[in-house]
Order: sequence, then structure tokens, then C-alpha cells
Amino acid sequence: MPTYTLSDLRAIVLRKLRQDDTTRFCDTKSAEDYGWIDDAIEEAEEEFVRLTKCLRTWAIIQLKADIRIYRLPTDFIDIMAAYYYDSSITNDYKELAVTTIEKLNDDVSDWRKATGTPSRIYIDRQHGKASVMGVYEIPDGDGAAITFSNSNASELTWICPLYSERTDFGRVLRYTGVDGYVLSTSDTQLVDAEVSDGNILLEYYRLPHQRTEIPPESNKIIPSFAAAQLLSDAPEDSAEFKRSQALYKEFYDGAQKYINRRKRPLSGQELRATPMAWGWQQDFQFYKELP
Repeated sequence: MPTYTLSDLRAIVLRKLRQDDTTRFCDTKSAEDYGWIDDAIEEAEEEFVRLTKCLRTWAIIQLKADIRIYRLPTDFIDIMAAYYYDSSITNDYKELAVTTIEKLNDDVSDWRKATGTPSRIYIDRQHGKASVMGVYEIPDGDGAAITFSNSNASELTWICPLYSERTDFGRVLRYTGVDGYVLSTSDTQLVDAEVSDGNILLEYYRLPHQRTEIPPESNKIIPSFAAAQLLSDAPEDSAEFKRSQALYKEFYDGAQKYINRRKRPLSGQELRATPMAWGWQQDFQFYKELP
């Protein structure tokens, strides 16, 4: 199942709108103005990714001494796992417990100022255009500089910590510098950043950066959401408003089917490799009694 192009999605949206061109659904009343349709498609793609959490990636957050709160990437949706890197321990990585401010309030009286090696993280509320992450304990030293395994990359903007500053109005948070991330400059080679001592490797679900990243299973339902958005903007037409609700249902049902299939990735497939454990399990009485 190929990924649809933007032109493909536009055509399907128009078909679901029962229109030959964009005249009715654009602010300029032009037959070739796809602005509103494109906005609705983009919103549909974001909604699909948020619902299904079908995209994930990694970020390295360089810790700073005495800094508790760090800004997360702007494409962050939800956390999957976080690891503190320490080359002195077995296997180098220590998984950090994901907690909440409320839980820390109950468990640790001085968590807002305790320093040491981080053992927990929490995701704070939205801060401007991005979420923020807090660490406990507060690092008592800077993480090592981050290096890259090859030169096929250029640094752009992405992650930065939030620093504390004393002012006449008390202690406030401010951004210093810019966010930083790495963009590959090669079409053939991968770029790998080395996780260095004293830093956090964050595995998280993210928003799409481009249309081709979204699973092709979304092809049929993305236009349903986009068409529903456009139809629901005209509630004075009761028939079309009702039709928008059916299209919304079509989208959300399709997203749920994708989620359900992903939970059972091998269900219904003919597996040619059988785990060794299955052989000796068949000798147990409980297994023989299974229907």
C-alpha cells in the first residue's frame, strides 16, 4: 500500500466533499486554491499520529549542573522511556523511573533541591510551544559534550535547558541560547550521535516531520477527517453537518483499527519459526488441558 501524495489526498477530499473543485471550500473562491483543504489534511495527519503514536524517535538531553528543568523537542507527544548514561556501570544505561510532581511531593520532601545522580524524570505542563521535563535528583555536574559518529550532519535548532535566574520578582525560568538538533546532510549515510556520560537518552513519540513518515494505513481515513473538518464549518447546512459526523466516525474507527492491529503484530500470520520453549511447554498438564 503506497503512501498517497498530497495531490492524491486532495482529490479524495474533494470526492468526499462531493465537489469538482475548491471554489466552495477556499477563501478566494478559486478553483485551484487548496489552502483550506491542505490545512485540514495537515490537521488530520497530526490527529492520526497523536491518536496512534505511530512515530517515535530519540533525543539526547545534555544535563547541566544544578539545573532541574529542561525543554523537550517541539515535536514531542509522549514519553516512552528515558535512560541515564553512565559508562561506569554494567551495560552503561540506567532506566529512569517516570513519575509526576504530585508523586514526588508525596515521596520526597526536598526533591526540588536534592542533588545527585538522576533517578526519576517527570513531564511538566506545556511551557510555551514545547513541554518541559524535570529530573530528580538535580544533576551535580555537567553531562559530557555530545559528539557525532560522522561528519554528515549540521546542527540546527531543537533542545535547550531552562535555566534559573534571580530577579527582583523572585526566581523565574528563562530560555538561554537556542534549541539544538542535528540534521543529516547525506542522502546515503545515517547520522548517529554518541550518548556520553551524565546525559539522558530520551525515547519518545513524536509528530510527523513529513507526509511520507505516516503509515500508509492512514491513506483512506486522513481525507475523511479533512472533509469532516470542512463540512462542520458550515453548521447552517444540517445535512452536511450530519455527514461530517459520519466522516469523523469513519476516521476515528479507522485509527482505532490501526491501534488494535499494532497490538497484535503477528496475529493471523503463519510463523515458520517456533520458540524453543513451546516444545517443552506441550508436556505440561495445563497445556494438554487447554481447549
